[in-house]
Amino acid sequence: MVGAGAAGAVLLVIVGELVAMSLVNRQEERNEFLRAEIAILDIRIREIRDLQAQKAKLQARMDVIQDLQVKRPMPVKLFDALAQSTPEGVFLTNFSQTENTLSLQGWAQSNARVSSYMHLLDASDQFDPSMLRVARAGEYRGMHASQFDLQVPQHVAKDEQAK
Repeated sequence: MVGAGAAGAVLLVIVGELVAMSLVNRQEERNEFLRAEIAILDIRIREIRDLQAQKAKLQARMDVIQDLQVKRPMPVKLFDALAQSTPEGVFLTNFSQTENTLSLQGWAQSNARVSSYMHLLDASDQFDPSMLRVARAGEYRGMHASQFDLQVPQHVAKDEQAK
């Protein structure tokens, strides 16, 4: 009976060991399957990140193109507003633009013409109030004239400032 009990105990230990090894092997197979699936998902995540980066680049390009489309008529409007605002007897000799500020240099037949020019610029919906930087008497093409240097901020709409 002791022998049968010992044989039964040994048999029970062997069966328990086999069951435990089977469970460990099954769990290792599950772990390996999960590792393989995680590797596949990591590849997909990298692909998604690459696509998102491409999308961001394309969106940035589209934004630049859209901004250019919106700003395309601005130079025409600017030159039209300058032409309409320039009174007779005022001559521009230099024109430059830095961001949203124009710098206008030229000659006028008198200081009154410079003043009139500034009033016309200020009345335009394209410009904010102008600032006279320099006004001095001189000669332009053989006539007495006033040389001037104006700074004129362009009027920027509130929806454009938000950009």
